[in-house]
Amino acid sequence: MASSPLLSSTPVHLSRPLRTMVANLYSESLLHEVTVSRITYLSDNLKINGYLAHPNAEGPYPVLIWNRGGYGDTGALNDLIATLILGSTAQWGSAVLGTQYRGNAGSEGTESWGDLDVHDALNLVPVAETLPFCDMTRVAIEGASRGGMTTYRALTMDNRFKCAITHAGLADLFALAEYRGYLHDWITYATAHMSPAERERELGRRSAVYFAEHFPDNVPLLLLHGTADTRVPLQQSEALAAELARYGKPHMLVKINGGGHVALRDGSYKDVDRHRKAWLDEHLYGRK
Repeated sequence: MASSPLLSSTPVHLSRPLRTMVANLYSESLLHEVTVSRITYLSDNLKINGYLAHPNAEGPYPVLIWNRGGYGDTGALNDLIATLILGSTAQWGSAVLGTQYRGNAGSEGTESWGDLDVHDALNLVPVAETLPFCDMTRVAIEGASRGGMTTYRALTMDNRFKCAITHAGLADLFALAEYRGYLHDWITYATAHMSPAERERELGRRSAVYFAEHFPDNVPLLLLHGTADTRVPLQQSEALAAELARYGKPHMLVKINGGGHVALRDGSYKDVDRHRKAWLDEHLYGRK
């Protein structure tokens, strides 16, 4: 019998100040109703770190693969962020698994931004298959910022998803390379070793606006984007929505008025969560 891809799982125990922060941003009940754990699992024979959150009540529960943003260890999950994002989502009634990606946060391998890291997201699905509280007939995928890019690519590589969500997803790396935001220098650095032809090919391969026709016809995608996002401008999601409409792919673009870039500090997460939960209720949980 093949060994499990899940190598370890260790429950998170937050300090009292962090528990107070969770209670203030979400609710005290989140701390009692959900278990959040650090996990290590196998992806392409690499040991990858991540997080798992699930309700304490008996399942089975639908599964959500959640893809983080950032690059390198910038934007990596930690115990608090995993509890705030994955844990609060799990409280709605799902098992939520998130990867740190290869080369990041103690994971083996080398950072592979928008490339082999997609495998690290998809390889959470066989991890979920080994968990008794996971309902593998109901699986969704979600990503924020860089995780949106991961999600877009994953949708063209795997047909197991019932629905998808992105928040400020990267959809056109050519435009972001020209935009003088925080990703400009990273894209320049990540492609510095490439020839012009290689750079053209690799940025195109990671940019969903150029492969929208390959999105599935039966997986509804919710695009969320803050109107005040100065890191990944709203035009990224608007451009992808236009391409999805061109090819007749099921989607909805929701603009979060005044929302910044995937941030808790501006309070827009409450509006974001309202739309996320409604989408999952309809397309994953079957509550509508």
